[in-house]
Amino acid sequence: MILPLRQRHRRVFIALGVFLPVVFAVGIAARRSALIAGELPAVLTTAPQPFTAVGQERPDLFAKVPLRVRLLQAQKESGRFAIQLTADENFLKPDLIVYWVAGAPGLTDALPENAILLGAFGPTALLLPEQAAKSGGALVLYSLADGAVVDVSQSFSLQTFNGPTH
Repeated sequence: MILPLRQRHRRVFIALGVFLPVVFAVGIAARRSALIAGELPAVLTTAPQPFTAVGQERPDLFAKVPLRVRLLQAQKESGRFAIQLTADENFLKPDLIVYWVAGAPGLTDALPENAILLGAFGPTALLLPEQAAKSGGALVLYSLADGAVVDVSQSFSLQTFNGPTH
């Protein structure tokens, strides 16, 4: 009984030893080539809009985190709004991303379902959603590494962004 099983296993492993490399080579040869930047859809390849500062920096929006928020606009009095967050050199938080939440959120550790992702924390301008120009809201800093809300800004509207400054 053992000899027929060994013979069958030997044949199966020989067949697999021939079949798998052939299938692997055919799969590599048949795969699609990577997209080149010229072939990406226009939505993904739009050039960044030049933003100009609309208001002063607000260092008082976040209570726990020492960040300064600057409001930017694409075109003078007619373009979309964006924000730029800056921090001190010694400010280190892993995988920090920024969300916009309409209204006055009362968050603690979880993001609400209506949170809109703006992007990763960094020196680049983060485009605000169009609803931000119509209603007030707050910025939420979320750490992917910690899986928790780092800080929530004071609720503000873009019309009254140049509130109290320090």
